[in-house]
Amino acid sequence: MYSSQRCVADACKVSEKMPVKDVVAWYSILDADASSGKMDDALKVFNSMPLKDLSSFNIMISGYSSTGKTLSARSIFDNMAEKDIVSWNSMILAYIQGEDMERACDLFREMPAKNVITWNTMVRGFLQNQLYGEVLDLFDEMKNTNCLPDYLTVTGVLSACAHSGSLKKGTEVHIYAIDNGLASGVLQMQVKDIYCLNALISGLALHGHGYAALNLFDKMRNNHTRPDDITFIGLLSACSHSGLVQEGIHLFNSMQNEFGISPKTEHYGCMVDLLSRARHLDWALQLIKAMPFKPGETILGALLSACIVHQDLDVGERAVKLVSSRGNCLSDGELMMFSNLYESCGQWEEANKWRGMMNDAGIVKTAGFSVVENASPDEAVAETSILDILKLIVVEKKRDFAALSLEDEEIGDDGDLQPLSFIVCCSDAELETTALNSD
Repeated sequence: MYSSQRCVADACKVSEKMPVKDVVAWYSILDADASSGKMDDALKVFNSMPLKDLSSFNIMISGYSSTGKTLSARSIFDNMAEKDIVSWNSMILAYIQGEDMERACDLFREMPAKNVITWNTMVRGFLQNQLYGEVLDLFDEMKNTNCLPDYLTVTGVLSACAHSGSLKKGTEVHIYAIDNGLASGVLQMQVKDIYCLNALISGLALHGHGYAALNLFDKMRNNHTRPDDITFIGLLSACSHSGLVQEGIHLFNSMQNEFGISPKTEHYGCMVDLLSRARHLDWALQLIKAMPFKPGETILGALLSACIVHQDLDVGERAVKLVSSRGNCLSDGELMMFSNLYESCGQWEEANKWRGMMNDAGIVKTAGFSVVENASPDEAVAETSILDILKLIVVEKKRDFAALSLEDEEIGDDGDLQPLSFIVCCSDAELETTALNSD
C-alpha cells in the first residue's frame, strides 16, 4: 500500500520490520525506490534480493532511464540472462530519453520481436528529434508487419505530416485511420494530449489558418488543457502568417502574465516576423531592443526582409547598428540583405560598397533551395535550388519577350531596367551569381 502511493520512507520502515520478505515485498520496495528516482537505494534493494526475476531487471532499467543514467541502464540490460519485450522497449526508451537515436535504432533492429509499444516508442523518439521523414518511413514499414498501428501511432504520424508540410501523406494517413477504425481514438487523443494539440496548431499555422488555430487554443483552455512554450510558438506563427497583429500581441503578453511561460528566442522571432509583415517596423525594432538576449540571424533577417519590401532604410540601418553595438557579427545572409536594402532604396553606390566588402572578405552567399513534395510515390520529396527555379523563369520569359526589343522593356524612374528585364537578359553565369547572392 505504501509503495503504491509512493510513500517510500514508510514502506521501508514496514519492510524492515518484516521477519521474512516475500517476492511481492521485495518487488514493491524496489518499484517504489525506482519510481521515485532513488536509484542508489533501488540498487541496494536489487543487490539484496535473493531472487531476481525479469520484472526486477526491467524496473531497474526503467528507473535508470527516467533519471537519465543510460549507461547504468545498459549495464543492467547486458547482464540479463533472459530478456523479454519489456526489457528491449525499456532500453530503447532509455536511449531516446538520453537523446541517442542512433543506438535506439540499432537496438530496434536487433530486437527479436516487436509490439506496438516498440513502434510507438520509436515514433516518439523520431518526433522529439524532428526526424519527420523517418516517422513516415517507420509507419510504412510497420504496416507491412503483423503488428498493426494503433491510434497513438497514427497521431504521431499525423504530427510528422503537419510539421513536414506533407499534405498528401497526411491525407493518406487520415484515410488509413478511418478505414481501420482509429479516427475516434485519434480525436480523443487530440483533445487530451498537449503534444498532439501542438502538432495540430502548428499544422494550421503552416497552412495559414490563423483563426482555426486560435479557436483550437480556446477549446484547449475550455478543456483546462495547459499550453506550453511550443503551443505559443505555433499560435504566434499562425498569427504571423494570417496577419493577426492584435491577437498575436495579446498572446505574447499572456504567456508570462497568465501562464508563467518566459518567452524564448523563437517567440521573439515570431513576434518580430508578425510586426514586420504588418509593416510595424518601429515596433519590431523596439521589441528587438527589449529582448533579454542577443538577436539571432532569424530575428534580424525577418526585420531586414520587411525593410527591403517596404523600402525602410532608416529602420534597417538602426537594426544593424543595434546588432553591431552588441558585439554580434553579421552573417553572410544578413550582409547580403543589408546590401539588398540599399538597392531597394535606390542607393546603388552604398549597395556596391557592401557587396565589395563581402567579396574582399571572401564571403559567398550559400545558394538557397526549396523542398517540394513530388507526386511520384517513389520520390516523395525533392530539393530544388533557386538557380534551377530562376532558369525555368528565364526560359518562360524569353519566350514571352522574344518579340520585344530592349527599347520596349519597362524602364524604372531612375532609368534602370526592372528586375524582370535583368533576369530575361542575363547569361547563365550572371544568373548563377544572382541566385547565390539572393535570398
